Amino acid sequence: MCKLDADYDSYFSSLESSARRNVRKALRKGYSFESINYNDHLDDIYEIRCSTSIRQGVMDANYVNEKPKPNADPKPSNGSHNYPYFGVFDSNRKLVAYAGCIVAGELLELSHYFGHRDYQNDGIVPLLITEIAKRSIEGYSGVKYFVYGSYVNSSETLARFKKKLMFKPYHVHWILNE
Repeated sequence: MCKLDADYDSYFSSLESSARRNVRKALRKGYSFESINYNDHLDDIYEIRCSTSIRQGVMDANYVNEKPKPNADPKPSNGSHNYPYFGVFDSNRKLVAYAGCIVAGELLELSHYFGHRDYQNDGIVPLLITEIAKRSIEGYSGVKYFVYGSYVNSSETLARFKKKLMFKPYHVHWILNE
């Protein structure tokens, strides 16, 4: 979990220097971030998923062998519950990384994200994640926590990656406020 600061500049300056360098590199190379409609990018999403069969372990065969199907996420009824998707595009408007998230009250969870293998060294995934944090801070006023998977069972390289981007292990006790 990453407890988000009140402003993006504070969050960004708290990242490890290597993460900040990767974000700046992606921006220098002309990559851009924006909200996307998942269903408008199914071919690019399939290409991204197929660009490698191993990502912190072997990929689920369905992700690599089957084209993604359109999703039918419900339209958000308010600003505290949503299913946003985000993407990183190269200078030719090719989608090279994407993420699916869920906003639930004070939490924005990075449900899944993928970057195209051929562009990984350009810093596209750190750009994607930091820009999602920025969107959380600036666009979802109730979001205080940015969550990404389990830290405890992460591989050594994934745990290092999470640490660079300020994700830390916490024990959380959720309280449902009805």
